[in-house]
Amino acid sequence: MNKKLIGGVILSSVLVLSGCGSTPTWEGMSQTDISEWKELGLDAAASQGWKEAGISAADAADWIAAKFDLEEASEWASEAFTAAEAADWKIGGFDLKDAVNAREKGLSPTK
Repeated sequence: MNKKLIGGVILSSVLVLSGCGSTPTWEGMSQTDISEWKELGLDAAASQGWKEAGISAADAADWIAAKFDLEEASEWASEAFTAAEAADWKIGGFDLKDAVNAREKGLSPTK
C-alpha cells in the first residue's frame, strides 16, 4: 500500500470519528421525554432543537400540528403566543410583528 493511500484512509477515519462527536444525541432526556419526541416522529437532532428553544414535546406537537417549523414557532413563542393563538393570527393575515402590535392594542384576529 502506498503512503498516500494510507494517509487518506487515516484522515477519512479521523473525519468520520470527529463528525460523530457533533451529532446530537438523546443525552439529557429521560426515557419518557425520548418517547414523547419519538411519538412526534422527530429524531434526536430535531428534538434537541425544540428542547433548546425551550419548547416541550407537548407544546411542539401543537406547533407542528399548526404547521409551524421550529424557527417560526420559537419566534412566536418568544412573544408569548401559544400555537393556537399564533395560528389564528396567521389565518387572519398577520405576521408576527403585526400580531404583537395588534395584541398590544387589545385586538384579536378574526377567524
